[in-house]
Amino acid sequence: MSGLVLYDQMMDQFSQIRQGDIVYVVSDVLKLALAFREAGLKLDLNQLLDSVSKKVGEEGTVLIPTFNWDFCKGKTFDYYKTPSKTGALGNAALKRTDYRRTKHPIYSFAVWGRDQDLLCGRDDQDSFGKESVFAYMHRNRAKALVIGLPTMSGLTFCHYVEQQVGVPFRFMKYFTAGYIDENGTESEKTYSMYVRDLDINAQTIDNCLPLGKILEQLGVSRNYEINGVEFHVVDLAEMFEVESIDIRLNDCGNMYHYRHDIQKQL
Repeated sequence: MSGLVLYDQMMDQFSQIRQGDIVYVVSDVLKLALAFREAGLKLDLNQLLDSVSKKVGEEGTVLIPTFNWDFCKGKTFDYYKTPSKTGALGNAALKRTDYRRTKHPIYSFAVWGRDQDLLCGRDDQDSFGKESVFAYMHRNRAKALVIGLPTMSGLTFCHYVEQQVGVPFRFMKYFTAGYIDENGTESEKTYSMYVRDLDINAQTIDNCLPLGKILEQLGVSRNYEINGVEFHVVDLAEMFEVESIDIRLNDCGNMYHYRHDIQKQL
């Protein structure tokens, strides 16, 4: 176990994250789990969650993505039973009593902390709209803590920026399916998402790595290596500004390749 940095010690490394902050945790914990196993320990996701909440304190808020896209295929969303498809940490949070899930059936979050009631009380239809959790993160200068991934990989906030600024290869699409709410009441509901237009062949450039490098160069993303695993802390309000410039002035050139000759009028 020599040299292994444990949970609270890991969080202490991130000087940009302070008491009272809003933190959006994006994670792939496989490499971290391997580092613990090599040291003869098992990664405890509950201890990891406890360390994040301890870092921000009772006046802070922690958001763990618990996204699931089955609703888009017409499958019923069950507030308690539909699992997260965005990693083990989200499913660990859903099993806890101190975390609550937001209502959106596609882009839900497990929430801990000060703004839990505020966020879990909302039922915004639009995935990336002005009343979404992503807009809340933007307005309140949330920070993303990215664990075990490149800066932009899994950072779904980028699609919120795309919708707010407007890109030529996405459009608003509405999905209707069954919905079982936190009280067990079943109904049919409709939610929207800013989806790719398949007629415009927009291809992501290597997990948006070029934009991630720009964020790092500007100090918007601060990078760490702990236990041989990469971590990033990203200021999301500043990321919004940098990505907006790339969309408006560079045709999203640090994120996508797409056919400019068949752009749609927005």
